[in-house]
Parts: sequence; structure tokens; C-alpha cells
Amino acid sequence: MSLLTEKQIAEIIDMATQQAEFAEILKLKLDHWNSNQTNQHFEVNWKIAPKGAEEAILEIHWLDRKGDKFGWDVIAQYDRPAIAHPHAKVIMKYAEAAQRRTDPWVEFEIYNESFGNWVALEVPTFFDAHLEYRHIGDKS
Repeated sequence: MSLLTEKQIAEIIDMATQQAEFAEILKLKLDHWNSNQTNQHFEVNWKIAPKGAEEAILEIHWLDRKGDKFGWDVIAQYDRPAIAHPHAKVIMKYAEAAQRRTDPWVEFEIYNESFGNWVALEVPTFFDAHLEYRHIGDKS
């Protein structure tokens, strides 16, 4: 779908020849065209997408009055946006610590839900998305 029709392009060219009034005429025409545009913007709400869905496709289906389908056209396709791991920042700090020492885990703590406090991370770990971690320099 073009933003401008051939007729609209011809009208712009015609207006351009009228230098003195061009800006005012152009503003009026563009406002008129915009008011007649159909809203074709579609936003995918990935929060309600089924788990594991990686793509959303917007289609138009051609039906007769009985509901029989003649076919369809894909209007738009949307890929699920990449989402950072919830602990990406602390993992980066872990990597920085690993460049300085062989036991980087000693600089980190994990939240102990049972007791409601932070405790030392005593072993090398992979960061579980359901737990909380922090660098000991980030205590607050």
C-alpha cells in the first residue's frame, strides 16, 4: 500500500508550481489526506501470547456470505522481541569478576527466602531466573 496515490502525487506537483501559496495549500491537503487515512497500525501484545510463541502473523481472510474461505493474504509478521535474562546485569558483573579471579562467586550473594536475608553464594552457579542475586558491592 502506497502512502500517496498517483492522483495525490500529481496534486503535489501541481501545487509546487504555485510557489506563493504552496506551503498553505500543502498543509491543508496533507491534513485532509491524513484525516482520511485508515488506521493500519497494529501492536502485538506479547504479554498475552502463548508460551513458546515466537511469531505473530496478521492475515486477512477472503470469505463468501456462507463463511467459505477463498484464501488469505498475510498483512504483517512480527517476531517476538528478544528479552534479556532477568539477571543479565549481575551475570555481566560475574563475568567481570571471573576475569580478575578464579572464584568469582565469592563476590555474590543469593537471597534466602526462608529467612528473608542475603547469604553468600558459596559455589559456582548458573543464574536461575526465579531467584535473586546481587554483587556484594551493590548492597542496599
